[in-house]
Amino acid sequence: MLFNSLWIEVMKPICCGALVGVLVFFANGAYAQDVPSIDARVDRMSKFRHPPVYPKQAIHACASGTAVIIIDVDADGRFIDAVVEKSSRNAHLDRAALEASSRWNYSPASDEQGRKVADKIRIPVDFEAHESCWTQLMPDTPARPEPSSVERSPPRWPAIVDENGLSGEVVLLVLLEEDGWKHAVRVETTSGDPDIDYAAVNAAENWQYKPALLDGKPVRTVLRLPMRYGKGEPAR
Repeated sequence: MLFNSLWIEVMKPICCGALVGVLVFFANGAYAQDVPSIDARVDRMSKFRHPPVYPKQAIHACASGTAVIIIDVDADGRFIDAVVEKSSRNAHLDRAALEASSRWNYSPASDEQGRKVADKIRIPVDFEAHESCWTQLMPDTPARPEPSSVERSPPRWPAIVDENGLSGEVVLLVLLEEDGWKHAVRVETTSGDPDIDYAAVNAAENWQYKPALLDGKPVRTVLRLPMRYGKGEPAR
């Protein structure tokens, strides 16, 4: 009995200490797992309220594109700086994207312990050609798609069209330069289904075009392009 009592008294502090250590270890491990790291992010409402302003210098060129910018945010979510990671291929559009980012609000990042930390955010900023570029000209000879390119890249309508027996029309506007180069494509009249609209736009973007003519000279124009879909309907 004396031996047993002594053994218990000797082992008690060792066991208790080890048990506390194990509990602390598991507690810290559980805490680290229960609090995942969170990336910094832009406040969508502030981005909506302060959209990039289409620069006047880009209007004549009908510039469009996507600028991908990297934004530095501090541990309190304050904007520090922004740089262009991928250019829109127009310096004025790039600058407009950077200026807009300085007016947005941000939520800071946090690490696995829940502490706020500085972070970087990658945001694509899209610019469509200015509204004035979509003004319809009245050429003598309208632009049109090259038949051979239409045959090579017909619209790939989503399966829902055949499965549900759908049919209808998507009307696109295609902004073309003097040489027939496709500058931009937008939906004028939607089918009501984003997948069908996307199939039409994707096809039109892959086609080549004959430019419009005014007094025998090629001119920039907007081609109104109806595209039929559904069983028995032509591709365009």
